Amino acid sequence: MRRAEHADRVCAGPSRPARLRRRIVSAAALPSGVLAAEAGWRALRGGLRALADRREFRACNRPTSPETWRPFVLGGADTRPKPGPSPLELEACLREADAALDGGFAVLGHGTVTVDVQGRGWHHDPVHGFTWPDRHHRLLGPVPGRADIKVPWEIGRLQWLTTLARAHAFTGDSRYRDGAVELLGLWSAANPVGYGPNWVNAMEAGIRAANLVWASEILGDPGCTSLAGGMLRDHGWFIVGNLEYGPRLTSNHYLADLVGLVHAGGALRHSRAGRFWLRMGGIGLQREILKQFHEDGSNFEASTGYHRLSTELALLGLLALRRLRAPVRPEVCDRLVAAVEVLSALTGPGGLLPALGDDDSGLVVGLQSGRDPRDPAPLVAAAAAVREAEPSPDTAGPELAQWCGAPPRGAPARPRAASFPGAGWYVLAAGPYWCLAECGGVGQHGNGGHGHNDTLSFVLRADGREIVTDPGSGVYTPDPELRNLLRATRSHATVEVDGQEQNRFDPALLFTMRSDDRPRVTDHSVDGSGHQILEAVHEGYRRLDDPVVHRRRFVLDGQGLTVTDHIDCRAPHTLVLSLPLAPGVRAERRDDATLLVADGTTVILSQTSGPRLSFGVEEMPWSAAYGRVATAQVLRATVRAVGPVSWGLRFRMSDGVRTT
Repeated sequence: MRRAEHADRVCAGPSRPARLRRRIVSAAALPSGVLAAEAGWRALRGGLRALADRREFRACNRPTSPETWRPFVLGGADTRPKPGPSPLELEACLREADAALDGGFAVLGHGTVTVDVQGRGWHHDPVHGFTWPDRHHRLLGPVPGRADIKVPWEIGRLQWLTTLARAHAFTGDSRYRDGAVELLGLWSAANPVGYGPNWVNAMEAGIRAANLVWASEILGDPGCTSLAGGMLRDHGWFIVGNLEYGPRLTSNHYLADLVGLVHAGGALRHSRAGRFWLRMGGIGLQREILKQFHEDGSNFEASTGYHRLSTELALLGLLALRRLRAPVRPEVCDRLVAAVEVLSALTGPGGLLPALGDDDSGLVVGLQSGRDPRDPAPLVAAAAAVREAEPSPDTAGPELAQWCGAPPRGAPARPRAASFPGAGWYVLAAGPYWCLAECGGVGQHGNGGHGHNDTLSFVLRADGREIVTDPGSGVYTPDPELRNLLRATRSHATVEVDGQEQNRFDPALLFTMRSDDRPRVTDHSVDGSGHQILEAVHEGYRRLDDPVVHRRRFVLDGQGLTVTDHIDCRAPHTLVLSLPLAPGVRAERRDDATLLVADGTTVILSQTSGPRLSFGVEEMPWSAAYGRVATAQVLRATVRAVGPVSWGLRFRMSDGVRTT
């Protein structure tokens, strides 16, 4: 019996002392009122969890009972979208669907991985060769340094089910329909509610619920629909009993919980429980959108990747509410539109989002295959559907937008220069130059769960080619050393002082970072000559015995970018300036300058002021997607300051400079 398995806790992530330290640090920083609210919530949560555990135990030894439900996301028969994917989109869909029939599933940056779809294969991480025990979810968790629980999680989100449904809709091939029904039955049998790694948190259940609804409606198979109905019933109760909520902090996890409740409740709205989930999810989702997205549309997690993920969650949740004719407050729609505009502004030339902060490459619903998580264009196009009560009968654009029923619209004009003070993101752009400067804090109201030590860093693109970059995230728990390296100050285009971090973090706590830096922008303007100016300062090193303040000034025009650093201190310090280069960019020394050469684009890096900086070329990890790590060059210069010091660097495209 599974109840006996509660006796021993396994695979629980950070050690007990590390978890205790995290809780003590968090509690010490809370105002008394918030601390009292936390205590009250934890007491209530304990009761909810006890009820959920009893329900899960009763359900774990019997198969999921089918339940009928009422479709809603695709609209009525007269308004149901009829997507026409491009040849490339169709090819990607069929390739992903064929792989799923053979037990191969697309997993983040790992590509397609193969699992045994019989029994415990759904609990396996084939990338690292680890299988989680078949135990109650409270006894399971990440295993840092050994495996990546995000691999079975990603497969368990069931995006492949939506892909198989789309493949059947496009081709009429019964293999895809039969395969979808069979695989869903196998997954359900191997993952009874509450048991195994796919139930470790409610976020996974929330995203899975959304895919169950979309896949079942697209497929239109009675057997799949009734099994999905029973699973949605179990998912709704599970989410309510395991909400990732706290008075002090909610994040994208809680957003996904609420999206799951909206989908499960919408499908089962004929029942009292379904109506409760729908009301709870709808009200909570709208509140969280206003809470987690600043008034300028930027997200509070200090991460472009999680801004995109949270925007996608918000879009699909609000779209479901609109299809259900549930009330949606106008200011919530406006906030989502602002979040989408942030995505457009941050994309810049090249079509991909820069990787500021964490990015786990996660998507929500499998409505478009082969989608690059850093390409927000499909999401931007789909956002127009939120304003419509019914899907548009005429669809065009990316497949995701067509399934959402977005009316055809021209591509929005992408603003060149933009500012989002809420997150501290500033875009400077003129001529062939595009620069994104990071002048915000650690995010999550000081928790820093997905922020990096990248304050005052920047990404530079010249003629559409990324030159100075952000190295991305790599992975999370399977390699804590890599995780901590890629969120460290030295890995970003900024200045490290005395080997210390801008914001301190405990290497054992992979999703927490102190808020030491307190950055602020002191000047953001355009002068009489058309130069775009941004000046900001942070105080992350004021905690040193001799306090240090770092001030950085950006000046950009059509001729290039000048970056000036000023370090205010009174005693000797060792300063390290890093400039991570995008893959394919190589540095060549030329007289008093460094050439940054890539694919026919050459940018000259020269020093305009200050003590001579002698840049060395080193190698460092660079990650285009979660789980995919390559090597790129980084320029580093060390300055030994004995008092206040300043220097200036100029980036400009070459004019016929010969390279080797």
